[in-house]
Amino acid sequence: MSSFAIGLILLALISGDALIISGGNLAHIDSETGSVTPSVGVLHTYPNDVIIHDGFAFVVNSGVDAGTLQKFEMNTWALTELGIGSGWNCWASLPLEDGTLAVTATLNNSITTVNPATMQIVSSITGVGPNPEWMATENNLLYAACGGWGTGESVVVANITTGSVVDTLTAGTNCQSLVIDNGHLFATCSGVYGSNEGSVVVIDLSTGDTVTELLVGGFPAFSVAANGILYVSDPWGAGVYSIDMSTRTVLHDSSDPFCSGGNGMAVDDNGYLWISDGMNGEVRVYDTAESLVHTYSVSSPAAIAVAGSWLGINGGVVETEISISVSPNPASSIITVSGATFGETVRVYDISGRIAAESRGNNCGSCTIDITNLTTGLYTVVSGSSAARFTATAR
Repeated sequence: MSSFAIGLILLALISGDALIISGGNLAHIDSETGSVTPSVGVLHTYPNDVIIHDGFAFVVNSGVDAGTLQKFEMNTWALTELGIGSGWNCWASLPLEDGTLAVTATLNNSITTVNPATMQIVSSITGVGPNPEWMATENNLLYAACGGWGTGESVVVANITTGSVVDTLTAGTNCQSLVIDNGHLFATCSGVYGSNEGSVVVIDLSTGDTVTELLVGGFPAFSVAANGILYVSDPWGAGVYSIDMSTRTVLHDSSDPFCSGGNGMAVDDNGYLWISDGMNGEVRVYDTAESLVHTYSVSSPAAIAVAGSWLGINGGVVETEISISVSPNPASSIITVSGATFGETVRVYDISGRIAAESRGNNCGSCTIDITNLTTGLYTVVSGSSAARFTATAR
């Protein structure tokens, strides 16, 4: 196979990616091949948030000072880490208009801005509290949900250029996440745990006034918008609720959830909704008509980030399954490739497209390959037109 051809395979493998916090690992879904890699990187204590930005994955670990922010290069999965504060319990990250990343520090009532290219701290916005969690941004303003872990109801507004707090808006009890749409801020508020008083407060950003409060019940925390619908997750209760953002009508609440799960949610480039369901160990994909189009098995899935789309970049040509699989994954000495064509050479390629190892399939369509000489990293196994990824680890 020519280097050009393997380059096309590698391009396809990164055209539609989902990254999921899976226990202490970062799991990867290739949406074009349907392959799930259980771990492309090891995370630290209490990983809480993951985003994809400029070809990199950024994970915020809440329970660690060294390695608070992890940066994974999405071709090689090379890792760079940054420590932020001491016991700050950093929560979430968000790309800003000035090119930096904002990281909330819930126990320091602040937001740290980081240069994502150099992984160095740029500045700090203080006086953001109580306990900032998820954020939203528009028109050079940063909005931080400050629910005080059940004691607060504030949305703190900061000017990105000056790095100073400019306003505080009032939402509902335990405000945790924010979505901006058409000049309005939709603040998901959990209420008091166990009280079944979850709500979404809609605020007019031009005046700072509350327009309405939409009761959904339960204990919702995180929210995303897709195709004019706001989806709010209550992974501790009924699951995912939904609201029509234009009419401000509750479509599904705690008595009639849209679906189970909600440990993580993300929206891809085609408006498809991805939902992590930790209880059932799966990640589900819903199309713009809210029809379930695919389910992936992922161990204990939580926060999720998506780049590209479930339909990939090939004009809607979808390959939802692959014919070969690799086990174990990760591996350190021997891999078994299943589903290969009888008698056909099975090759292992490194990230640059060079052949790193090879073997020949037996009459059962499987073979074993010695990978003891491979360096730690991500590799692609190719048999005919089928490909699968695996991670080689140190012995």
